[in-house]
Amino acid sequence: MNMIKKSMFPAEIFDDLDKKDTIIALIFILIYIIVDFVILYLVKFSSLFYLMKNDKNRSYRLLFGLITDMPAFLAVFLILKCRKQYISTVGIRKKGLKSSILVGIIFLLLTRLQFIKNTGISIIFMNKTLFYIFFVGFYEELICRGFLWPRLVVGLGRIWGTVISGLFFGMGHVPIDIVFNNKTFFDIVILGNTSNTNMGGGLLGALFFIYIYTRNDNILLPSFIHGILDLK
Repeated sequence: MNMIKKSMFPAEIFDDLDKKDTIIALIFILIYIIVDFVILYLVKFSSLFYLMKNDKNRSYRLLFGLITDMPAFLAVFLILKCRKQYISTVGIRKKGLKSSILVGIIFLLLTRLQFIKNTGISIIFMNKTLFYIFFVGFYEELICRGFLWPRLVVGLGRIWGTVISGLFFGMGHVPIDIVFNNKTFFDIVILGNTSNTNMGGGLLGALFFIYIYTRNDNILLPSFIHGILDLK
């Protein structure tokens, strides 16, 4: 019951952060969007795009995930080093680590039990699970909830910090629709014609994952749940 009643803004998540980190987070968002578009266009006009579309084992999607995620991963840890901050400031802590992994594995098995029963633990299952848990779930939670959210809250306040981080979470899916699915900005923003999470849905999703994150102060639990919910 105490876990349910916990604040969504526990002090330990915002320790060692100040308004300079908010400025860094806003700059990060701008650069992230530009770099994401560049990488996606490079992939689209490369052989990797064709290989992904015709890859039954989804092995090339792992390579795609590595290529698209690595710049932001490196940027976050470079920022932490330059700011002399611990990885706990992005949600990776000993606290809640074991319970996050245990609950995550149990949730994965429960939701995929029928699939495993029918096909077994195949290479396709392993590749899909790794892609969605790590390259989608962990990546997006580390960036949006672990890195951006607390830094935006520190400088912009609880409401605006949460809203902007949630909008970015939704907006972070827009480049794929524009580059890979040939949709226009008008289609996505005005008509809401998206093949993924839109900005409004991103805000609701952000609140959901923030709530899970703040139950045990560890980014791994929402990472597992996020990846499993996206697992197709």
